[in-house]
Amino acid sequence: MGKTVMHNKRETLARVEKEYRALDKVVRRLGTRGLNEDVPGFGARARIRRERWTRKDALAHIVEWRRQALRALRKEASDPDLKGLPIDRKNRRLYERWHSRSAREVVAYHRRIHKETVAAMQRLPDEYFKRRLSSIWPNDLIGHSAEHRRRHLEAPSES
Repeated sequence: MGKTVMHNKRETLARVEKEYRALDKVVRRLGTRGLNEDVPGFGARARIRRERWTRKDALAHIVEWRRQALRALRKEASDPDLKGLPIDRKNRRLYERWHSRSAREVVAYHRRIHKETVAAMQRLPDEYFKRRLSSIWPNDLIGHSAEHRRRHLEAPSES
């Protein structure tokens, strides 16, 4: 867990925006063709047989966890399909939800969720940000996104 840090609205919005821009830049560079490529090495060393993720699946994973963060910002209930599941089953459900959809649908969702997230954050009072003390907050909007962006979207192609 991270150290205690005082957050503020302006700085947090700037960090969220910076990660979104980095993610969207990679998405634009990959395009539909690149998003439909397999994630290099994903699941290759798994002990059990696993699905092969494409970069589109990795983007959908990132965006779904960003959506969960948006739900928290809005004080909405968590996704009922994920309630009570261990993290690996949650991730599998998210994979199943998006795997058959097109890259264009996932990219549109990625951009819509970002707009909604920024709007929700802008509506929150400054005090909301000051009460968040973890240095990694808001992780699903920044750190978790950046980790998957680097490992699964920016990784060189196998071809």
